Amino acid sequence: MLAHAEGLAFCAPAGLWEYPVVLSEVDIKTLKQNNARTVLKLMRQADVISVAAVSERIGLSKTTVKKIIDLLCSMNLACSAGKGLSTEEGGKKPELFRFNKSFGFVVSVHITPDAILAATTDLCGDIARLEKLEVSSERSLPVIIERLSQTIKGLAEPKMRTGEKLVGIVVALPGLADSSQGISIFSPHYPSWGRNVPFVDILRQALSGRLDAPLFIDCVNRYQAIAEREKGVAAGVSNFMIIDALTEGLGAGIVLHGELLRGSQSLSGEIGHMTLNPIDGPPCICGKNGCFEAMVSAKRIRRMALDAYARGEQSVLFKDGEPEHVSLETVCEGARQEDRVCTHLIDDVAHWFAIGLGNIIMVNDPELVVIQGQYVKAGECFLARVRNGMKQIGLPEVEKRVRIEYSRLGEERGVIGGAAFVLDDYFANRVKFHLPRS
Repeated sequence: MLAHAEGLAFCAPAGLWEYPVVLSEVDIKTLKQNNARTVLKLMRQADVISVAAVSERIGLSKTTVKKIIDLLCSMNLACSAGKGLSTEEGGKKPELFRFNKSFGFVVSVHITPDAILAATTDLCGDIARLEKLEVSSERSLPVIIERLSQTIKGLAEPKMRTGEKLVGIVVALPGLADSSQGISIFSPHYPSWGRNVPFVDILRQALSGRLDAPLFIDCVNRYQAIAEREKGVAAGVSNFMIIDALTEGLGAGIVLHGELLRGSQSLSGEIGHMTLNPIDGPPCICGKNGCFEAMVSAKRIRRMALDAYARGEQSVLFKDGEPEHVSLETVCEGARQEDRVCTHLIDDVAHWFAIGLGNIIMVNDPELVVIQGQYVKAGECFLARVRNGMKQIGLPEVEKRVRIEYSRLGEERGVIGGAAFVLDDYFANRVKFHLPRS
């Protein structure tokens, strides 16, 4: 059954209503807002589109759709895109419209362990400008905040002078972050910052009120999960997780039933500090031994390679003497050549990775696991070993149909995800449509 209200329509389950539905003025306003958001979302996803195509896709009358598109054009969120092709019957060429992705922009920043990546994106989340600033040995909070504020203002103010709207600023942080309170709980890579730092308040004060836009923060792994959903291999997937491995550091972003998980203490995704080998494991940057990230770190791989060299073992890794630059990529290449040392190294790391990943999968049961960071360069040689190892972890008789894929996004994935988060908030909560009474 359909309830109608001046060009508005929605469905009800059969038999739910026995009498005609009378919508209140509040209901009608809500439906009009939702219809306008639906049209805008469709236009954001399309290159160009006609009134008839929108009408057919979402089930609203052409008259209602045209009113909404006219409103979007008046708000500068949409614009004319010329004429389309006439029909086979030689009918009138339809007028085309497109979303105006240059109406506004986002400033998105990712603080990595050794650099600051800062970007502006358009309203489709595509990067317009990207800067990378190396972090020096001076890593104190005041220094980082000052660099952030100068970088953000330097990116935003020229665009604002041309009339573009700044719809949000977002900072992806390393370590634990409470997005709801705007707090950096703790960052192992920036321990001098201390604990429970009111990061949003401090940065907003440094910006001196010159940029009137919402300011967001969160753990970078969560934003990187959003990046995979919006621009990466997790498009259309409701239950997935990303695992990002740095030279020293491992974290996850988890999406369950389409929702990003944070947890009651913002600990969700801190898989790097799951204890896998507390007895014989190497020290972790958190102060404990045998954490997941310590067992699979590039630092541990290099140390095991040096130990093999010291024992006098032969390997392609040592053809130029002591192995100073050992990476997963070079180790996997050696394993493909059936080098004994390389095969041992890759088997060892894949073993621990399979244990950690297998335990996580038994808890979250995702459809897809996306591997980011340094392991992307390891190739199929590494993934094959991890997949085989996982078969033996937790209910080995039960087939685990989770897909494991490498990310196709680069180091910019944190700023992409941060911008996508801001845009979701902007279009879902902050754009208001002043629709005329019908």
